[in-house]
Amino acid sequence: MAKHGEKKVSKDDDAPKDLESSFLINKEWLYPVDTRSGWLPMGSQEAADNHPWTRRAVEKNPRFPGYVPPEALFCWTETDFASYINSGGFVKPKLQCQYYISPENPQPIVDILEPVLSDMNWICSVDSHVGRDEALTQTTDYMGMPVARMKKHEDGSLEVIKPQEEVAPIFIWEAGRNMVDHSPTLKYRGLVNRLGGVTFFTKVGMLELIRERCIERDIPLSFPPPWYPLAFVLPDDLEQWKRHAEANPHKKWIYKPNGEAMGRGIILVDKITDVDSKERPFRTRCKNVEVFDPREAPLKERDFANYGIIQEYMVNPLLLENRKFAVRVYMLVARVKPYLCFHYNFGYIKRCGEFYDENKFHREDLFRHITNQEFQKKQDDFVTSSAAELMSIESLDGYLRDNAGVPAFRLNFWQQVKAICMELCLGIKETVTEEAQVGQFEIFGLDVIVDADQRVYMLEANRDPSWVTDTEVKRAIIPDMIRESLELVFWSHSEEGKGKEAMLASPMRGFEVLIDEAFDFQAVDLD
Repeated sequence: MAKHGEKKVSKDDDAPKDLESSFLINKEWLYPVDTRSGWLPMGSQEAADNHPWTRRAVEKNPRFPGYVPPEALFCWTETDFASYINSGGFVKPKLQCQYYISPENPQPIVDILEPVLSDMNWICSVDSHVGRDEALTQTTDYMGMPVARMKKHEDGSLEVIKPQEEVAPIFIWEAGRNMVDHSPTLKYRGLVNRLGGVTFFTKVGMLELIRERCIERDIPLSFPPPWYPLAFVLPDDLEQWKRHAEANPHKKWIYKPNGEAMGRGIILVDKITDVDSKERPFRTRCKNVEVFDPREAPLKERDFANYGIIQEYMVNPLLLENRKFAVRVYMLVARVKPYLCFHYNFGYIKRCGEFYDENKFHREDLFRHITNQEFQKKQDDFVTSSAAELMSIESLDGYLRDNAGVPAFRLNFWQQVKAICMELCLGIKETVTEEAQVGQFEIFGLDVIVDADQRVYMLEANRDPSWVTDTEVKRAIIPDMIRESLELVFWSHSEEGKGKEAMLASPMRGFEVLIDEAFDFQAVDLD
């Protein structure tokens, strides 16, 4: 009982204070763990703390007890920042990052990516209009919330300037073309599957890279190196090629347009006059098109492109059931700064539908010489033939051992592939370091060929290798490779991977480290 003259204090008088204390003690301004992102870029908390929208809101409410969650860098607007901080964390804007997969991607790659990205507690965005402007809204209300304002132009017209509402995906996976602006995502070290500055996935780009690499090696090599067939750029090196071809009339050649794929635009060249003559100069044989018609009949007479390469044709390839074959392998640039690269220890064999014969080297013989499966599918009955069945490298190893008496093919093959991948990774390193941004990564599909002496040669790199899992062999390789690639990329861009050696700590299984610049590691001593 209260004494006379004392004011009786009810429990209700302490209720607001108790609620506030409880809110602070229990840190109820925090978001539940199950709503948080499964991955965040390295340094994202510091970036969120120092963001202009955070700093201004904290100035308005210096009693704010917590911190802005790093996910806000990608999914909150300026208004969200202000409402969360001004309310002391009581108002909680939706905290869910978005990922963007280009609609140009085939469905199989979408089916592989979506479960992995959804497990990160991210949602898919189809909005190609993205942005991330840190500019502060000039006008706020008495609570410090940004509000729209009117701007008067010189002609007297009025414009409503609203607080920025654009957000940026935390993860972007492009296909053939870039469909969204990458800079808002990369601004806060989100992830994009594109390396800036590299061109070696084009025919001319690969040729130029290898020429430069031969010069820049610690011990320079004469061009071409032992693992790349001699090649010339057309039309730039036309006269040089003609002189070489005239001096080596026994050589056969294959022409490849610069930016094409799937066997389109390829021309078999047996002699100089197939390319250039007084009656038909090379320039008159060129077709001014950026992309060849994919519906064009496969054996139709072909024109040269305005830009491409002419490459020495390997006339003594290792054969599989008397058919020429190429091998698809994979290389991953997982991080650009510090540089981190891997190669994948699994691949598959793709072969021609017709039996190989070096003496049959005309337009009607293209199905004997082009291993691309999309091109081969244009051949009658190819899909139902045994040649359409892709083969794993492990199966090829067994076939060659049992039928050709070739021991340990796989071991010898991968040693050479690893060295070639090292050459490529070192060749692009300077460009990637100078022009690529943190958050960029990329998987390249490399096509190599093996000669009868088991020497491996680099043919081309593909920026968007076939993700279609239409065969058992592809289904056994591609999904696991993609998932492991993402694990390595997430690890190498997170606090978890900070300061750790990839060889010892990364979640690699089928991949193998080629270069780990942070620890001065190179898997192969090329010199």
